[in-house]
Formats: sequence, C-alpha cells, structure tokens
Amino acid sequence: MAGANSNIQITDLDFNTIKTNLKRYLQSQDTLKDYNYEGSALSTLLDILAYNTQYNAYYLNMVANEMFLDSAIQRQSVVSQAKLLNYTPTSASAPSATINLKINQVTDLAVTLPKFTNFISEAIDGVNYRFVTVIDTTVNTNTVNQTATFSNLTIKQGEPVDLTFNYDATQNPSKTFEMPDSTIDTSTLTVVVQQSTSNSYSEVYSLAEAYLQLDSSSAVYFLQEGPNGNYQIYFGDGVLGKSLTDGNQVVVSYITTSSTAAYGANNFVLMDTIAGYSNTVITPVTSTTQGSDKETLDSIRYTAPKAYSAQGRAVTKEDYIYQIQNNAGLIPIEAVNVWGGEENDPPVYGTVLVAIKPRGGYVLTETQKRIVETEIIKPISVLTVVPRIVDVDYTYLKITSNILYTPRLTTYSATQLENQVLGAIQSFGSSTLNTFNSTFKLSSLISTVQSVSPSFITNDASIILQKRFVPDLLNSTTYNFNFDTSLKKDIYSGSITASPTFQYRDSKNNNIVREVVYLEETPASTSIIDSISIVNPGFNYTTTPTVTIVGDGSGATATATVINGQVVSIEITNAGSNYTQALVQITGGGGSLASAYAVLAGNIGTLRTYYYNNGVKTVLDPTAGTVNYGTGIVTLTAFNPVQINNTTGVLSIQATPVSTIISSSRDKIVTLDSTDPDSVNINITAKI
Repeated sequence: MAGANSNIQITDLDFNTIKTNLKRYLQSQDTLKDYNYEGSALSTLLDILAYNTQYNAYYLNMVANEMFLDSAIQRQSVVSQAKLLNYTPTSASAPSATINLKINQVTDLAVTLPKFTNFISEAIDGVNYRFVTVIDTTVNTNTVNQTATFSNLTIKQGEPVDLTFNYDATQNPSKTFEMPDSTIDTSTLTVVVQQSTSNSYSEVYSLAEAYLQLDSSSAVYFLQEGPNGNYQIYFGDGVLGKSLTDGNQVVVSYITTSSTAAYGANNFVLMDTIAGYSNTVITPVTSTTQGSDKETLDSIRYTAPKAYSAQGRAVTKEDYIYQIQNNAGLIPIEAVNVWGGEENDPPVYGTVLVAIKPRGGYVLTETQKRIVETEIIKPISVLTVVPRIVDVDYTYLKITSNILYTPRLTTYSATQLENQVLGAIQSFGSSTLNTFNSTFKLSSLISTVQSVSPSFITNDASIILQKRFVPDLLNSTTYNFNFDTSLKKDIYSGSITASPTFQYRDSKNNNIVREVVYLEETPASTSIIDSISIVNPGFNYTTTPTVTIVGDGSGATATATVINGQVVSIEITNAGSNYTQALVQITGGGGSLASAYAVLAGNIGTLRTYYYNNGVKTVLDPTAGTVNYGTGIVTLTAFNPVQINNTTGVLSIQATPVSTIISSSRDKIVTLDSTDPDSVNINITAKI
C-alpha cells in the first residue's frame, strides 16, 4: 500500500528538484516502483505536477513579498503598504523660475496676473518649453510711471489642465476621482466643489492633513496614488471630512510637467496679454531649477515609516525630517538632514539645525528658508527650540575612468561603449549620492563600470573633490572649505588648484590687473616652521631675548614677547624652508631658563597665486591661503579677485583625497553634477 514519504524534500523549489522528489516518492511505493519514469506518459504527468508546484510556490512567494514594504517589488504594492503608514508618494515636481514682469502704460489702479498665464522659454536642446503662473497675483499700479511690476514672480514649467467631474453616489460610492495624467505636479493641484450644474455656488477644498481635527464640515479632500500610478482624490464620509452630495461638480486644475527637461532656462517671452496690456518687459531673476520625477520606490520605502512615527509632531530628528519633506507643496524638497545644536561643532544649545536640498536644485532661496522656518517648523516645534536653516555644503566629484577592452567581444563602437559607461556612472551617482549620510566608494564605482560590457578587460578610476563658490569681487574676504577628509600632499602635480583662472589686482605693482591668475600649493609649504610653543617661560627677563631656530633647513626666524619678566609667546616672522627637524634656542635678555620647541608644518600647506609674465612664472601672492591636509580644510585668506574667467562667476577649489571612500554627514552632501560635462572623463582604449 502507498504510504507517506517522510523523506520528501520541500525546501528546494527548482523544477528539476521538484520532479526528482516526485519521482523518488512514486518509486518508493510498491504499486508504481517498476514503472518507466523517463520514457512513458508518466514522465509528462510528472512535468505537469512539477510545473504546477513551482508555479504555486513562486506565486505564494511573490504574494508574501508584496505584503511587506521592504520586500515588495511592484509599485502598487509599495504604494499600498505606504498608505497604511499614512504616506502618499510625492509626484513629479515642475521646474520653476523666478522673473520680474513689468507692464507699461497702465491706466488701471491695479492689475491682476491670472493663474495659468502663459510664457515660452528659450530653447533647451532645441525645445521651447511652456511655463505658467500657478496662482492669481495682483499688484497696485505705480500711477506716476504708469507701470505695474510683479517682482519675484514664480513660473512653473508645464501644461495647465482643467477637469470637471460630476458626482453620482450610485456610480461612485467611494467618491474617488482619478487624474488621467501620470506627470501631474500635485503641488499645483486645486480642488473646487460646485453645488450643481444649475447652482454656481462653489467652495475651495484643501488637502487634508490633521486628521484628528476633521469633522463633518471640514472642506477637505484626500490624495492617494492609484494602482495604475495616476493620482486620485477622494472626499470625506460626513464624519471625517465633508461629504459630497449627488449632483456636485468637482472642478480640478493642475499642471503636467516635463520634470527635468527644462532645467537652466533663463529667458522667457510672455504669450498672453494682461488685462488688455501688451507692453511688457521680463527680467530674469533666477534660472529654472531642475525639477524631478515621481518619487522612487527606494525613497518611498525610506520615508514612509518616518511618516508613521512623526504623527504630526516634531520631537525627534525623524519627526522634523518627515514634516519638512512633506510640506503640503510649499517647497519641493529632495533631502533633509536634522541635528541638535548640542551635536554641532561648536555646540549651539537650544537650536535645531536643518540642512535642506531642494528638488531639482542645490540651494534654498532666502524666501524659501523663511517659509521653512515660519510655516513648516515653528508650528510643530517645542516652544523653547529655535530652528535654524543652514546651507548645504556640497562636495562635487570629478571622476576619471580608464578602460581597456577587447573589440572582438562586442558589437559596439568605442563611442557607444563610452556613452554606456557615462550612463552607468551617472546612474550610480543618482542612486548612491546626492543625499545626506551617503557614502561614495570608488571600488563600487569600478565594479559598476566593469559590469557595463563583457568586452572590458579591466578598468580603473580616480577622483578629485571640488568645492564651488561665488567670490565677492568688491571686498577682500576669507573663505573656508571643509572637504571633510584627509587630502594628499602632492605639491608637484598640484593636489590643490582652482578652476577656472581669475583676474587679480597686483597690489605690489601699481594695482595692475593680472588677467590670468592661477592658484597652487607652495612647493616649500610642507617643510616650514608652523609655530613655536613655550615649554618654560623662564624668569627675570628685562629685555627681549634672541630666538634662534637651528635645524637642517634655513631661513626661519622668530621674535619673543616678554611680560613681567617671562617669555609668554614666540611669533614666527619667517617660516623658512626645507626643515625636517628644528630646535629653538633662547638667549640674552637678562633672564634664564626659558625654553620652547618648534612645530613643523608637516600637515599644513601654504597656497599661493601666480601668473605668467612673458612666459616666466611669477608669484603674485605667496600667502594666498593654507591647507590642512589632515582635516581637509582649505582656507583662502583676504581673497579679492576682480573677475572670474567664466560666464557664471563660479570658482572651484579642487583637491585630491587620500581615501577613495568619501562620506557625508550633517550639512554635507557628496554629489556628482550630471549637468557638468567635465564631471566625468572617460578614456577607453582597445587592446590590439
């Protein structure tokens, strides 16, 4: 008689393993042990049973995976799990620009710029993009000049959409309405409920947030992402939120956007007349931000649990991060980091420090900072806590990738392979960098490049770190740049440089402007006397003693300061050069026993500026700044260029790190600028 097979293996779900297990089970039974399981119809039946078992196992495994936020793969599953945590994924974000719009020859006392007023941008990669206003704006007319000026006007890239839904309780009992556009920017969404087609009374509904404060009269709507990826709005049930009634018309407006495509546009043409006026002048204020696509699955998995833990409070760091990141469309934010003032260096007690990377851009405007502080953070903060927004400190990566490949192992040309590598590096940067508390590993990048093509024999890569800033061209200013990692002392190949060149006034030669000036490390900067520390101040000194520095270098001099008969300090007057060891001798002055020791600048370097005069390298400022190789802090001292030799006015300080593992913390972000064509340099060589 057939019996149970207690030895059957159920942990392996491979097809062949399943079939072998079934066959072994049948062969163990007296009735079927003599059958031919390879060449008979029974083999086909075993195939069917094995396939059925494998299908069921795969299905159940996938169902189990899709039930949890961490393991779900399908977007609708991730979104559904996030909804249980009261989290709605963010939509695409429309690029925005700021302009000043002046209307001339105005005879009215005030002028209103309507919502969805049309502008056309300059061509970006051959395409002119449509920009619109997203709110009605009214300004008073300057009756003297007969002008109406809209200052710092925000316009967003996108196509305006107006929809009207008729509500029927029988056909739509859930009161849910879907936006048919997948590229909607939900921050521009407005919802108005009109009484009926015959009754024009209407009421503006706002996005529901504080659920515990809702009642049957709250005019709110709820937002969610639907199973097909489109956003949906739905309304209250008469208990939590005001309910719709039969015949209501739901009027919805928003814009759909091309997200990142219009980045950089800075010139616009008005396509509409404003209140009958057409004599207008547009002045750019800030160029178009980058915008962003719909929130990724990884971002949803990371942010949704924090939404659940915050519960409308701001007590922990995670509370602040969630509340700022999900700010009801006030400001599109990509990444937030928060730390207590007691953690800061130096400490700032009673303060919460916040660093924010806006979506599609790098820096918050002063207006946006005020909005974050006053409208987002303060209403949810503990009374005694003072929020403070700090600018993000970006470290930009410049990557050089060298690849050796075998042409016979690929059908792609060297140029095509180069484009594939560029895409892989940029994708690596997007997924690994551009956020707080991220870590760049050069070894991981090399592995990513190697996986691009089987024709790659080997590849290596190197990185340079870069800090960017806009110098003050009118005043001498000291700038500090913290690379937050140890820097190489490589004075002969130029570890510390500036790019591009700049113009500088030569104060030693009748203030002549040198038009092409460079920055570099001083060759002797790693072998100078950095400072002198007092060991014993001595006593009975009536005059200033002589300080002599003895060592294997030359040129170092110093002077002592005497107070109340003691040597209280010794200042370097000449740092000298080529020292690897040095002793300090204190003689004369009428006193005795004073002693001190010299500190060599093995970890401190000096920066200088120079130019070429008839082909001869000429030093302009021998002490333009310093570099601390250990801490990675580069300082430009009293730096006052006349002009930066590029169109943007941005100067970059470049340094080579000791380690190829670069981490970010607090207000720092390591980023790969995809808009900079010089950020990635690829050299691909064919092996003959």
